[in-house]
Amino acid sequence: MRLTTQYRSLWISDVHLGTRRCKADSLVNFLRSTEAHNLFLVGDIVDGWNLGRAWHWTAAQAEVVEEISDWRRRGTKVTFLPGNHDEENLDVIERMFGRVAIETDVVHRTLEGRSMLVTHGHRFDTGIANGRWMAAMGAYQVLTKFDEWYRTPEDRTCTKRLTEYLKTSVRRAVDRATSADRAEFRRAVLETALKYRVDGIICGHIHQPAQFMIGPIWYNNDGDWVENCTALAEDLNGKLRLIRHQEPTFDSFSADSESRPGEVA
Repeated sequence: MRLTTQYRSLWISDVHLGTRRCKADSLVNFLRSTEAHNLFLVGDIVDGWNLGRAWHWTAAQAEVVEEISDWRRRGTKVTFLPGNHDEENLDVIERMFGRVAIETDVVHRTLEGRSMLVTHGHRFDTGIANGRWMAAMGAYQVLTKFDEWYRTPEDRTCTKRLTEYLKTSVRRAVDRATSADRAEFRRAVLETALKYRVDGIICGHIHQPAQFMIGPIWYNNDGDWVENCTALAEDLNGKLRLIRHQEPTFDSFSADSESRPGEVA
């Protein structure tokens, strides 16, 4: 019998199964040490943009699929919300996870009474059309390779200075393009939340775990399982908090790294 941490609800996204970047080992350990009544798969669980010769599959990734399927068989309500990387490959999702509920977005009410719109988050991203173009042209695989190169330490003295300069420049450009601090991104979040008359948003997409206020709306991003290994959890009392996977335990973010409803970041 395994020891598990109990939650009312869990949100995970941006796993990118089928790529080398996916931290499947960490996610398997997380899932095996956790239980929840509701599991929301908030998009980009499978990387449909990487289908083809670039597809990368490991035993650990197969274990992720099996563990999520086990959750469903044990009675957890599993809801899948497509992201930009898997919205056109729902047949792959069904083959992997079985007949899970598939929703574009859903309103979840916490035990504390907050209504939270759950959606992947690419609707807030004005550059997503360019992303689809890159996938169709094969540029996505090139950028993925570059990203792997960026994250690999460079020890060769003769090229180290140039390499670090290029990596830093690219990272700054990527951060500016995907940041939740962008005015148009925040405006889209606020307008969507007001349209649905909800208290907050739960999403993924930009791989930046965060909790902060946008006007009266509480923005929650569950992060990713490519770099940060984070999830959003609703505990048994209805409180929402980010948790980061750290072997062999799971620690919540420090109080300094998040804003509660009523506070402005």
